[in-house]
Amino acid sequence: MKTATTDYRQDLRLLRTRGQRLNALAVVIVAIAVPFALSSGFDPPLDFPWTAWFPAINLALIATIGAAALNLLLGYTHQVSVAHAAFLMLGTMLGAWMGQLHGVNFVVVMIASLIVGGLVGVIVGLPALRFKGLYLLIATFGVHFFFLLAYKKFIVGYFGFNAIIFTAPEVPAWLHWLPFITPDDNGVFAIAGNFRWYWVLLPMATLSILFLSNVVRSREGRAFMAIAEKDVSASLIGINVTRTKLTAFALSSAFASLTGALGAYYIGARGEDSFPFELVLFYAIMIIVGGISSFQGAVFGAFFYYLAPVLFDWIRAEVPGIRSVQFLQDYANETNLAIFGVLIVVVLVARPTGLVGVWKSLKGYVSSWPYSS
Repeated sequence: MKTATTDYRQDLRLLRTRGQRLNALAVVIVAIAVPFALSSGFDPPLDFPWTAWFPAINLALIATIGAAALNLLLGYTHQVSVAHAAFLMLGTMLGAWMGQLHGVNFVVVMIASLIVGGLVGVIVGLPALRFKGLYLLIATFGVHFFFLLAYKKFIVGYFGFNAIIFTAPEVPAWLHWLPFITPDDNGVFAIAGNFRWYWVLLPMATLSILFLSNVVRSREGRAFMAIAEKDVSASLIGINVTRTKLTAFALSSAFASLTGALGAYYIGARGEDSFPFELVLFYAIMIIVGGISSFQGAVFGAFFYYLAPVLFDWIRAEVPGIRSVQFLQDYANETNLAIFGVLIVVVLVARPTGLVGVWKSLKGYVSSWPYSS
C-alpha cells in the first residue's frame, strides 16, 4: 500500500515509508556482511564457487555505475546512443595519463574522470539536438570508432605495444589513523585484493546511484522524461530541450567515464582489445534484463550479468547430466550469451519491467500473504 505525499519535499525522499527504511537497513546489513563471509575461508559442498563470487561482485559494483549511466540516457530520456564504450575508453585513458604517467592521486583521477567525461559528453550530445532514433545511433556509432582509434594511438604512443598496467592506488598517509586502515609492512596501505576494493567500490556505486536517483526525481529529471515522450510538447510547456538533452548526455558520459577509470584500476591492465563494440550491447543487456527506466534495474541487471555466468559454469561442471554434455563444455561462453539472449526475449515479452518487476511482484505477494490468491 502506497503512502500519500502531502508536499514536494516529502515526494523527493527516497525512503518515505517504514517498509522502505527496513528494506534499506536489511540491504546495508547484507552489504556489510558479504565481504567477511566471502573471505572467511568457508568451503561449501559440491565445490560451489564461493571465492569466485568476490571478484564477480566487485565487477558488478563497477558495472552498476555504467549501467545506471546508460539507463539515464536510454531509459529516462530515450536518447539512442551507442557511444557508451567510448567513455569507458576515455576514463581509462585519463586514469593512465594522470595516474600512471604523472602520479596523480587516485581520488583526483576519479573526480577528473567525472568532469572530463561530462564535458566531452556535452560535445558528443550535440548531434542529439538535430538527430533522433536511428540517425542519432549512427552518429554515436561513429563516436565509438573515433575513440577506439584514439585509444589505440594512446596505448602505442605512451605504452608501446604492451597493455596499460595500473598500479594499486594507495591511501594517503594522513588517513592511516582511521581504525579500519592498517598499513602494510612497508608503511603503505594499498587498495589491492578483493576485500579492500570492495570497501572502495561499494560506497562509490551507492553514491552514484543515489545521486542519479535524486537527479531524476528533481525538476531536471522530470524534464528528461518529458523530452523522452515528445520534444515539441516538452518545449511547449517551457522546457529547454537543448539544455535538457545536453545535461542528460553530460551526466551519462560523466559516470560512464568514471566506470572506465574505476574498472581499469580494479582490473589492473587494459589492452587494445579491452573495449569492443559488443561492450555496449552487454550494458544494454544489463538494463533490459534488470529493468529499463529504473536505477534499481541497473543494479539488478549488473549483478545478474556478472553473477549468473559463475552459477552457469558451476552447473556445467558439477550438476550430473549437464556436466556430461560435451557441447556445453566446449562452448561455455557462447552458451552464456545464448542464455542471456533467451532471457532478453522472455523479459521483453513476459515481463517488460525486468527483474525489478519480478522483485516488486514478489514483495507485493509477500506483503499480502496469506490473503493473496
